[in-house]
Amino acid sequence: MTANETAARPQRRVGTFTLGVVLVAAGLGMLASLFWPALEIGWLLKASPLILVALGVETLLSARGGGRIKYDWLGMLLCFLLVGAGLVFYAAAWAWENQEYFNGRDCTRYADESTYRMEYDYLDGFDSHTLHLKKGEALECRVNTYNGWLEVEISGEDGEALLEASSLEWPQTLVIPKTGEYTILVHGRRATGSFSFLAGSGLPEEALEPETPEESEPEVPEAAVPEESEPPAEQDAPEVNEEAA
Repeated sequence: MTANETAARPQRRVGTFTLGVVLVAAGLGMLASLFWPALEIGWLLKASPLILVALGVETLLSARGGGRIKYDWLGMLLCFLLVGAGLVFYAAAWAWENQEYFNGRDCTRYADESTYRMEYDYLDGFDSHTLHLKKGEALECRVNTYNGWLEVEISGEDGEALLEASSLEWPQTLVIPKTGEYTILVHGRRATGSFSFLAGSGLPEEALEPETPEESEPEVPEAAVPEESEPPAEQDAPEVNEEAA
C-alpha cells in the first residue's frame, strides 16, 4: 500500500465501533423485553463492564494496525460518555445483586415495632423492616401472592437466620427464641399480592414462659388436737395385811 493510498483512507474516531456495538445490544435487549415480558434481562446490566473491554480492545487494535484513529476533543468526549455509561450500568448491576433497589406500584405499607405489612399491585425489588420481639413471643407470617413470587428472610441481631429464603405459601407462626431486634427482608419479583408480619398473636400455649406465681405464705396445716379423754380411774391402793407385817 502506497503512502498516497494510506493518506486517502478516512480517519475514524476512537470509540465509534464500541458505540455501535452498545447501541445494537441495547436495542436488541429492549426489543426482547417487549416481545417476552417474562424474560430476565438483568444479564444486560451484568454485561456492562464489556463496554470498557470493547473500548480498550478497539484502541489497542487501531494502534496496532497503523494508526488511522483520530484523537480529537469529539473522540475524547465519546470515550468519556462510553466510560461513564459503563460505570452507571455497573452501579445498577451491583445494586441489583446487593439488594439495594425497590420498584413498586400501588403499594400500601404500614410498619411499627410489632407490625409489618404491605399490599401491592406490583413489587419488583427488596424491602425490609426491623421488629422488636421478645423471647417466647409469636410472629405470625402471612404471604398472599397472586402473580410473580416473593421470598422472605428473617434474621436476628447476631445474624442468625430465623427463616431463610422462604416463599411462605401458607400462614406460619414462628416462636422467637430470644429477645432482640429481628429484621424481615422481602424480595419480590414482579409480584402482586400482600404480606403481613404481626407479633404477639397465635402464640401456642406450650411456647409461653411459665408465669412466676405470686409469693404467698405457705399454708400451715392445723396441728392435730388430741381428743379429750377421761383421766384414768384411780386404782385403789392395795390393802396391807397388818398381821403379816
